[in-house]
Amino acid sequence: MKSLGHALLLLTLLIGCGKDNESGKKSNPYTYANPYINGSLNPVIVNSPYSYGGMSVNQVMQQNPCYNGFGGIPNYANQAYNGQRIPIAIPLTNFPTMIAPNEIYVGATSFGDVAVVAGQAVGQPPLFIGYMCPRSFAQQGQGGLVDIAIGAYSNCLFKPIVRATINFPGGGSALFRMLDYGNSRGAKFSFCR
Repeated sequence: MKSLGHALLLLTLLIGCGKDNESGKKSNPYTYANPYINGSLNPVIVNSPYSYGGMSVNQVMQQNPCYNGFGGIPNYANQAYNGQRIPIAIPLTNFPTMIAPNEIYVGATSFGDVAVVAGQAVGQPPLFIGYMCPRSFAQQGQGGLVDIAIGAYSNCLFKPIVRATINFPGGGSALFRMLDYGNSRGAKFSFCR
């Protein structure tokens, strides 16, 4: 009886620890098709439809210009991209927080990217929209939005995206944070206390 128990335990371990076993691996529910196909740059002038309290997300983008500081486009080092961004939209299908329709949360990166989490119609998942600065290092493939969190309080007009990370398939990532930490120039946003 004892040897049968040992045999079953050994069999269980062999099955559970196979070469391609991915049990226990955390899955990423937020994925998107890579907007930077083969490192090509197809930025467009983007206008966000989102606003709160008379302040438009477009004004956030104006005060958080894109800067090349991470292996991006030659000949544009430390120069603003004049509002050209690559928009991506990711439905947050398994997001644990309910967000009312038309409610928005805003975050930014120190390189000029701006993101919005927006409540959609009742029964629809919230939507993450990244207004991304052009990059030349990402390759064709899939990327992922991970570790996203929103908050309730900020010293700025908008409710905060506390953190969010977009990992790029060619390496690198965009780390979003609260607007309270300042813009890409290291200055305070005009709509923050």
